[in-house]
Amino acid sequence: MLDTALLFFTRHDAAGVLERLEAVRPVPVTLAEREVVLATLPAEGEVTGLNDTQQRKLAAVRRVLELHGREAVYVVKVIELPQAFVGLHARAVVLVSRTALDLLGPEELQALVAHEIGHEYFWGEYFRARRDDDRPALRRLELLCDGFAIVTLRRAGTDPAHLSAALEKLVRYNRARFGALNEDHYPAIGERRTFGRRLAAWLAAAAG
Repeated sequence: MLDTALLFFTRHDAAGVLERLEAVRPVPVTLAEREVVLATLPAEGEVTGLNDTQQRKLAAVRRVLELHGREAVYVVKVIELPQAFVGLHARAVVLVSRTALDLLGPEELQALVAHEIGHEYFWGEYFRARRDDDRPALRRLELLCDGFAIVTLRRAGTDPAHLSAALEKLVRYNRARFGALNEDHYPAIGERRTFGRRLAAWLAAAAG
């Protein structure tokens, strides 16, 4: 699985990876579609009174959104949730639990949002895998989104190692408090770390 996911990126040269992502970028949801999505979200649970540190972390996210033309498409919302969680809802809203916001550093939050942007590129395939409970496919897609995040972080001038650090923080925090939460839907942290190192090394070598 790791090698197959790695090949998705390394079968191109480094410049070709970026060009491929540009070429297959999904058409974003329209503003009208986004408003429909926002109207379905419950009013309770949203966190609006953020301190300066929290606001600085969210501001760092803008860089990765800009790289994919999503800064004017996604709405970023902080929500009350006991789990450390970052997710993309309906291709329109990035949901960040306050727990995750406080747990992660700015670059780590950048990395996880970049991963979530990757899910938009594989949206249909991801939901078919979820519908069919195809766990090998789900794990492969998570690796592909990790790869998407690593390419994005390099473009943003951010160390790709922040992705593994962020993932490990979330897993460690959630596992300690809630046990294993659908962990069989995700690659093992060690596999994700190895994949990230190999892809980042390939990108660095290709860039000279």
